[in-house]
Amino acid sequence: MRCAGLLVVAACAGADATTLPATPPGKPPAPASEIGLNPGESMAFEVKLGGVVAGEAQLAVGEIGDIGGKRAIVVNSRAATTGAAELVRHVVDEASTAIDVATGKPLTLDTNVETGDKKLTSHAVFVGTRVEVNFTKSDDPKPHGYKVELGKTPIFEAHSAMAQLRGWRPSPGTTKQVFIVGGRRLWRVDVKLVGYETVGSVLGNRRAVHFEGASYKARGNLTLESDKPGRTFQVWLSDDADRVPLKVSASTELGDITMDLTEYNRP
Repeated sequence: MRCAGLLVVAACAGADATTLPATPPGKPPAPASEIGLNPGESMAFEVKLGGVVAGEAQLAVGEIGDIGGKRAIVVNSRAATTGAAELVRHVVDEASTAIDVATGKPLTLDTNVETGDKKLTSHAVFVGTRVEVNFTKSDDPKPHGYKVELGKTPIFEAHSAMAQLRGWRPSPGTTKQVFIVGGRRLWRVDVKLVGYETVGSVLGNRRAVHFEGASYKARGNLTLESDKPGRTFQVWLSDDADRVPLKVSASTELGDITMDLTEYNRP
């Protein structure tokens, strides 16, 4: 669910939803921040599978602090099935990332994924263009691991990749390629800016920046396991300084998934 949308940025919240600010006509929006994240912000989403509500997702951004001698910020997210979908199949996807404020690149990533009665946990450490990943499956308690070294190519994970997308200001038709660590896998994600349009949301009709993309399973040497995309997706970000994810849709092995913003809070 996390990789399908680069994507699942969703939120913890508690306060009432706020109205997104409008962008003054003719004035180009500035980046949300130097790393595409606003300290203290949170978002919440409703997740639908085949048009039927199947889950919810939340994301919360912490405050800037010191982690290992670096100015860093922690992003936490959680997506889970709810209602009838939970009765059919229990799914929980949790992730916590520490991101270097100076570079926007991840420092560590911890994930917990539960599918039915199976559980997968992983811990990744990012150093420059190298990442070391260790993961454990409930049906195989023996730890497994792998290393990826991409030379001059930076490696991200879903939270930092979405932050990069929020801070990206290309011309329509421009494409961007990033490599993302997701649990025990490496993905290559290709994203293109489609253009600008208006989308409806719980917070009203909003002018949005429309992106589309595809994700591919990749090997440690950057080659693809297949030239057929594992998933395709679309993302709509608010066309303002905050670049809030308003809507995410993805085609997955489970069917068509959509995520709609239901709440956004920022200090």
